[in-house]
Amino acid sequence: MRKEAFLSIAFSLIFLVSSCSATKFLMSYASGDDRKPGKMKDWVYTAELNSYRVAPLSQAWERVPIEGGDIAFYNPASDLILTVSSLCTDRDYDLQTLSDSLVVGLGKKRVKLRKDIEVDGAAGLYTEYEAFLSDEKFALATVVHKSPKCDYDFSYSADPADFEANLGEFIDFVSGFEELWAK
Repeated sequence: MRKEAFLSIAFSLIFLVSSCSATKFLMSYASGDDRKPGKMKDWVYTAELNSYRVAPLSQAWERVPIEGGDIAFYNPASDLILTVSSLCTDRDYDLQTLSDSLVVGLGKKRVKLRKDIEVDGAAGLYTEYEAFLSDEKFALATVVHKSPKCDYDFSYSADPADFEANLGEFIDFVSGFEELWAK
């Protein structure tokens, strides 16, 4: 299922974004479930199984479609992507397994930093990667978080030269996350 989602998104968005490998990766990334998409209003995302709030982003960011995931935002001036996806199931994987599953499709990757963080008052795992897609290097940060009913993942990617300068926006975005309800 994840491979099908990856290929579908990659082909549908190839004309939207064609310059940065980091952008290509995150636009093609998704949690890979087949539920109906949710709706977003006033920075609150609501789907059949859950609802959550994210921190507002500046006007430089625009929401872009992503199949299989929840929401994605693109900053064209900086060629940056932020994504949020959730999966509400009975599975019970640890945070490291969830984190590692996000990059399973990348052949070349290296963990640069991994640390425990707090997300919405509970445990989360922050990971930074050095990664390659089509022999182009990019920097990737992910956060995974588990609530009692759902798993959430957040991702941010950029050209390595721009990664640190814009990382604060990603951290603020994740820090503003709040699960409102989940089934």
